[in-house]
Amino acid sequence: MRYYMGEDICNSYIRDYYYINPTVNDFFLKDEWSSRKGEQPNVYLKGYDDKIQVLNQKYLDKLRKKGCLSFREGILKKDLIDAIHLQKLNRNFKYLPINSRNNILIDYVTECSGEGIYLFQSRGDYNQFLLRLIKLKEITDEIILLMRKGIQKKITLYRGCVEAIIHTITEVLKNKSYRHKKKILISKKKWEGAVEENLVESLKKLNNFLISEYIDKSKKTFGLHSYKGGKKLYSTLLKMETLEEATPSSIHSLGMNELKRLMGLKLKLEKEVNRGDIDKYMEKLRGYQNKKDIIPDLYKIQDDIIENVQKKYFYGNVKKKDKYKIKEIRLENQNHFAYYLSGDLKDRRKGVFYINTSHPERLNKHELYVLSLHEGFPGHHYEIDYHNKANISDYFKISGYNSYSEGWGLYCESLGDFKDYRRRYYRIKYNILRALRLVLDTGIHYYGWDYKMCYDMIEKYLSYKEDNIHRVILRYVDQPCQALTYKVGERTILYLRNKYLEKGGDIKDFHEIIMKLGPCPLNVLIDTFILHYI
Repeated sequence: MRYYMGEDICNSYIRDYYYINPTVNDFFLKDEWSSRKGEQPNVYLKGYDDKIQVLNQKYLDKLRKKGCLSFREGILKKDLIDAIHLQKLNRNFKYLPINSRNNILIDYVTECSGEGIYLFQSRGDYNQFLLRLIKLKEITDEIILLMRKGIQKKITLYRGCVEAIIHTITEVLKNKSYRHKKKILISKKKWEGAVEENLVESLKKLNNFLISEYIDKSKKTFGLHSYKGGKKLYSTLLKMETLEEATPSSIHSLGMNELKRLMGLKLKLEKEVNRGDIDKYMEKLRGYQNKKDIIPDLYKIQDDIIENVQKKYFYGNVKKKDKYKIKEIRLENQNHFAYYLSGDLKDRRKGVFYINTSHPERLNKHELYVLSLHEGFPGHHYEIDYHNKANISDYFKISGYNSYSEGWGLYCESLGDFKDYRRRYYRIKYNILRALRLVLDTGIHYYGWDYKMCYDMIEKYLSYKEDNIHRVILRYVDQPCQALTYKVGERTILYLRNKYLEKGGDIKDFHEIIMKLGPCPLNVLIDTFILHYI
């Protein structure tokens, strides 16, 4: 098959997708779509899934009939095949519409505060958002209906995840974290009344259901393997999220081998430092006295990395407008340690690096340095901003290929200045965590590991507090295969870099090529890179 550069079908697909889910425009901010800004589809209805399935099949048929596909049309074709297949395998799991990391009502808590992705810039924006809020009652009813059917079919969430959802909702209601942080441009009474009636009441209704009906029926075990068809689903997801040739066995073995290698590096560093057990030694060094010092330090680190890493390994100068903002993670997202939220396509809302400051004593600037390489420059912020500005179909600006993106983030952790052994320690420790994920994720979802096995494994390799270990386990339970993408993606990028540099290539050119080829699945990245650049 010959490839050319046109992307008409990709553009057409994302436009049709928008008409099914207009909330996509919160990112694109296209004027021609603004009239539907107040629409929030009920994404849990069978009718919604049917529309997506029809759309996917329609465009897959178009691509199959087209004799000559562009590079990105070829990727879209693969995505559609995967999506159609996955939707069929996922039928039993529609009875798990939410979990501790994915809950539309919690998303709306953030949006109502004015600190989400929705832009509140006019009276019209506020009035249109109120139309979205009205849909929350219907959405909540559908979530509860699906979960009740799940009880009947014995397809329920793991109890620990249910407890986490209840805790989050309880804290949100107690602290009223949905309160608006901006100046409200419509009647305050009207706004607060609508939030109370639609969001707050929906949160209460869901929480009451979880407490009174659901939690006692929730599973005592976890992992996809414990559901009918779960192992098959996991194996399929694993291939889609990482490499087509990957298996649970190969990923598990890779994790164990990487752990052995990395623990060797840690032991070597321990001997170099010569202060006894390096984990215990570093524990004594860590900690902020005041969490207010964390964000100023992160801004200093951003400038340091731009000056000493970004300029060294990448083309182009970073201007003030190109920098990201840094904020504390909000209460409703306390189950996250750190994450990056991209800006919109018109740059009206800047990208934000969110950091959890709830335990400042557990953080220090050396760890924050490694974290900043991943989340900011040259990691997610640079990568996403690069592609948002690139001349590629809008489809690829929201698609998200975890192995490419998280692999890039982990790879970027290696590009910093690690003359200071404390930075090296956290670089190794973060890499151990990513290798450990390969073992834990496959263990949880394919090999039937229980909570204690997971806990003991984390405790063996990482000096984590009990609450942190619990949070980590729940993350892997609720997001099958996502945790695998970091290490597999990083190793792929490192493999391609080594091949490129062996041929006499320049490191800046290599990074530019990786950016130009992405976002894309790893197999596409490998095949295209080898074909054209090695």
